[in-house]
Amino acid sequence: MDYETIVKALRDRARKFTSLDTPQDGDLADTAIDIASGFVPVVGTATSGRDFERARREDDKLGMALSSLGMIPVVGGVTKGVNKLRKGGKAAEEATPSIREALEAAASKADDVGYDRAKIAKQYPDTAPAVLAKDKKTGKEFLQKENSAEALAVEKVRKAAQKEIDKGNYTPYFDVSKRTYADASKYPLQGATVTDALPKKQATIDKWKQEFDTPEIRENLRAAFLRGNKDPLTKDWYATGQLEKEFIKEYGPKVGRAEYKEAFPVAMAATTGGADPTANLLMSYYGNFLRKNGQQMPKAAHEMPYPIGGRYASGNMAMYDKVINQGAGLTTDTPKRFNFASNFMGHLDRPTIDEQMSGLYKPGMVVPPGDSYGVMEQVLNDVAKTQGVKPVNFQDVAWAGAKGTSGKPMIQHVNEAIERTARVTGKTPEEVVRDSLVRRTHPLYGVGAAGLVGAGAASMGQEEMQ
Repeated sequence: MDYETIVKALRDRARKFTSLDTPQDGDLADTAIDIASGFVPVVGTATSGRDFERARREDDKLGMALSSLGMIPVVGGVTKGVNKLRKGGKAAEEATPSIREALEAAASKADDVGYDRAKIAKQYPDTAPAVLAKDKKTGKEFLQKENSAEALAVEKVRKAAQKEIDKGNYTPYFDVSKRTYADASKYPLQGATVTDALPKKQATIDKWKQEFDTPEIRENLRAAFLRGNKDPLTKDWYATGQLEKEFIKEYGPKVGRAEYKEAFPVAMAATTGGADPTANLLMSYYGNFLRKNGQQMPKAAHEMPYPIGGRYASGNMAMYDKVINQGAGLTTDTPKRFNFASNFMGHLDRPTIDEQMSGLYKPGMVVPPGDSYGVMEQVLNDVAKTQGVKPVNFQDVAWAGAKGTSGKPMIQHVNEAIERTARVTGKTPEEVVRDSLVRRTHPLYGVGAAGLVGAGAASMGQEEMQ
């Protein structure tokens, strides 16, 4: 008997049993064992892994292999059936031990991704001992991070998830078209960088104005804005009010906003050095995870678990420790970080001048030099007024125009982190939002250390903003 004939026979037999109420429980268990053994291919979706992923993303693993605990012969989709049995009820009472055993075996085989999803949902992958390596430029030896077998298995699933996300094969948790800002009135600020970050001496102010307030620079800013303004996704980059509402829903208005402020705006600003938005998000939430679970901050990047890492990870996590754990907070003394956090709190009157924006003032410049931030901010504010927009709404659009990239608001980066984490852990997006983003007791997964950018951006952090 050839393969196709065997497959057809198995499918036909499985279709006969659509409920645990059937008296042929023994045959039903046999069918479950067939599935657990991998003999029954996906019905109707053999050519589309996308269908498999959609069912799993909808928390419907049972829909791939069981229907109300009845057999639909699909390899690997039985975990929800097991969960229903564990919860009890009529079906669980009527299920025979042989069915339970078969379903458990099928679930185990279905979820065989090289790591324990339940464990990875609760803690980051194990770290492996660092290896001695040599810097190609300086020749100096250093301890280099080495991913464990568990971390590599997680990475494989994460990469597959990202490919599907890039194709649009998922439902974003937050509707990007309906993005809103956090309520700025609930987050009063002390100080303003446009004045606090000005030099003390008028002569120094005049010097910076001579360098950074020229007709050519103002035209560079305006032209970048006009280029970026063609894409509706370039504006409102900092609009994360939908995430703020999740905190309020969990903790109530007062506590929820305090938790949001610490977990997102301040944590993101603390870990922004040299990172693109996804790496920034991962490092901030790694710090949140350690804080919520009472764990110490690793001192070196090679001690940090996947997907945390990269050249500036140690410095960023040290800054998180200082700003949040030690209570130093953010002030206008660090204007870029201060404004970055303020923008996520809904304040649109103070732009974040990062590497990309600095390059519009002077090609190749990655950070406002010395005490020039306030002067550069005044120039941007003036040009924004000529375009009839708030400074922050000018900055995010001009950033994209200068970079020559399409828009991708921060809430979309959050959406992708939710989806990646859900696919890596097997949890629902709702569970990820609750446990990883709001309560911060579980890991958040993303693209990993590759999201960190070059050395010149180390002091800034919004470098790959879109």
